[in-house]
Amino acid sequence: MTSRILILLGNFIYLHQKINPKKTMKKKLLLLSTLLTAVFFVSCSSDNSGDTPPPVVAQPLPITISAASSEFLIPGENLEITGTNFVNKDYPTKIFINNTAITPKEISNTKIILTVPTDLTTGTNTLKLQINSLNSSPISFFTMAKGWNKLTLLGNVDIQSSSALESSNTIFSYINSITSNDGSFSGAAAKLAVTPRGYELVRINQSGNYGDFKMVDEKTGVLTNTGAAFFTDNVFETHKKVNVDLSFSPAINGLKVGYLDSKICILTTSISGQIYTTDKGSTIIKNDPPIWAAKVGTGGTSISARLGISAYGKSVSDNKFYQLGVLYDPKKYGSNNLKNAILQSETGYNNWIVKDTISKQVDSKIYPNTYKFANINRIFGINKTDNTLMASTDMLQTWNVVKTNVTAFFLRTDTQWYIQSGDKLFVTKDSGATWQVELELPAGSVVNDIAFSKTKIIVSGNKGLHYVKFE
Repeated sequence: MTSRILILLGNFIYLHQKINPKKTMKKKLLLLSTLLTAVFFVSCSSDNSGDTPPPVVAQPLPITISAASSEFLIPGENLEITGTNFVNKDYPTKIFINNTAITPKEISNTKIILTVPTDLTTGTNTLKLQINSLNSSPISFFTMAKGWNKLTLLGNVDIQSSSALESSNTIFSYINSITSNDGSFSGAAAKLAVTPRGYELVRINQSGNYGDFKMVDEKTGVLTNTGAAFFTDNVFETHKKVNVDLSFSPAINGLKVGYLDSKICILTTSISGQIYTTDKGSTIIKNDPPIWAAKVGTGGTSISARLGISAYGKSVSDNKFYQLGVLYDPKKYGSNNLKNAILQSETGYNNWIVKDTISKQVDSKIYPNTYKFANINRIFGINKTDNTLMASTDMLQTWNVVKTNVTAFFLRTDTQWYIQSGDKLFVTKDSGATWQVELELPAGSVVNDIAFSKTKIIVSGNKGLHYVKFE
């Protein structure tokens, strides 16, 4: 545009000279100045090819939350959500839990990681994302407060034990499904599943009467009864069954879960028979009881047990497995003369070494079925006549008083112990030097079991006594 104007200007001056040759130079200069000023304004108003266009604002796309890492969380835990369109270049992403803004730990277009606020109480919560005025559909999750929480879903049944899982907040419990209070027993498995609404009771597909039940994760575990063990890796949708006979486990519901972790399972019996598996029962090693543990009647239809194993475990002192109990043979030793029985094994299922079947049980008031140990160099038992907690540091040869008025006792570690005394649960973290109240219990409570993981404790007892503590 400017070049055309300059050409026209040149032509105009040339013609002006031709037509008015006698005009003075002063007039020529004035005319030229006027024309150049006009050219400048025309050029500035017409040539705008170098201007920057206005920025284009990216409108938010629909926000979709497709998955959450958990529907059940404890304050302080991380929640990860995945989806699409979590980030926009022109507008910030806002995260709301119960309409309160939350700052995430990590955010990308498809993933957000945040810490559940520590001030959330037990209940259902909603989470949504917002970019400008566009909101995602809300999702729900349940939080259960840290500390002790009472569980009521199992009603008034007697809860024998529970499994505290490391990788999940799901709770599995072993219960007496009969509530008639006439001494009847029918052992059953129960599952408390986590949902956005809290715990919910879910049926386990395994009917029958069972003697023990343990789970190591949400899918893997074992049920036992008098004549068989049932191993599963899909919460008993299917199972591997292993049968046993009276010569292996003579007691009713006497097949017990001695040891269970993510790698191995060892079942044991009162006369020291073991079933060992590393693949959830697909293959097993069965170790028969020692021949001296029982007397088999004519035809093999009756068993008279001499050995009564009541405690089985792995000692933290040497990583060896031990069995504790008594040897009973009235014809040989007399009706009131029980011998201590202590067996040791490197593996927990074979090559048992008899450490003692000779020494006499020094105090018959300390019931063998109360024996517990984390370290074999300190075995605990309860004198049932006066509810005194006792300890033996010399393999059952002598006993010393630990604490009086103890009706139940449980070990978390070699130094951290829990006791029921009256209607309170006490804990010591320094091997009994000091004790603190851990939990107030309802009047008349009977605690049957306390299960531990790294971050939680589950108390199980009669008449629906059921508590979980998130630490």
